[in-house]
Amino acid sequence: MFDHDAPPPPPHHLSPFVFDADDYTFSQEVIERSQHTPVLVDCWAEWCAPCRSLGPTLERLADEYQGRFALVKVNIDQAQQVAMALRVQSVPFMMLFVEGRPVDALVGNQPEPELRAFLDKHLPADESDPLVSAEEAFKEGLFEEALSSYLLALEQAPARAEALLGAARASLPLGHVQEAMSYLKRVPEGDPLYETASRIQRLSSLSDFVGDEAALRAETEEHNSAEAWHKLGATLALMGRFEEACEALLKVVMIDRGYRDDAGRVALLMIFDALGGEGDVVQRARHKLASLLF
Repeated sequence: MFDHDAPPPPPHHLSPFVFDADDYTFSQEVIERSQHTPVLVDCWAEWCAPCRSLGPTLERLADEYQGRFALVKVNIDQAQQVAMALRVQSVPFMMLFVEGRPVDALVGNQPEPELRAFLDKHLPADESDPLVSAEEAFKEGLFEEALSSYLLALEQAPARAEALLGAARASLPLGHVQEAMSYLKRVPEGDPLYETASRIQRLSSLSDFVGDEAALRAETEEHNSAEAWHKLGATLALMGRFEEACEALLKVVMIDRGYRDDAGRVALLMIFDALGGEGDVVQRARHKLASLLF
């Protein structure tokens, strides 16, 4: 499809992960290279202002990902056959090739979180990435180990939303509520994980009901009221003692579904969100809640 007779243009990128291609070199730089390394093709033009903004971000990501993908830049004015073959209608335009075939595409000047999500969706996991070990530890309930790995990931990339959210989720079961909230507040607005971070931050709304644990336990024994159990549940949740908090809030659901517009169930769902919807605590509480509701 493309002319292979002309010599390739000299490389001018300092990065070992960024390359150029045109009509003559596209097959070699993209099709052949993608047989062993995923290749992200960045179609751009000199006259395209968004391209000038996007290009440096893509090059920085290529360096950060350290060879998990190669970035191949194609100036469509100098590679019109490529532009026609890829059906480029506007730039910026990006297409990811894996094993010689296109697997997905992005159009327009995407924000960095969207670019990361696009890449992470298709690229194999980097076993050396501390985020990988952090998530494995979190799933196993090893929250201190998970938090250490999440913090290591944040040292490498302080604005990495996945690491910020993970650090928050690992902090909560350890009782580090304020630290968790601080991580959540750093998740940038516009990131795909921003909505999840916002939901977990709502746990802070339970602080209005926090009281002295000993006094609240005495009140539940004396009155067994939905209000007392709700306050105890909120207090325990903000201390990071989520299993005990869930037990207290299940009492609220059992005693009075109508209390503060089903506040017991609402608080339980907030805790489930805060814990990532996983783990023994969530599964046991979810099962008990279902039995009460149905």
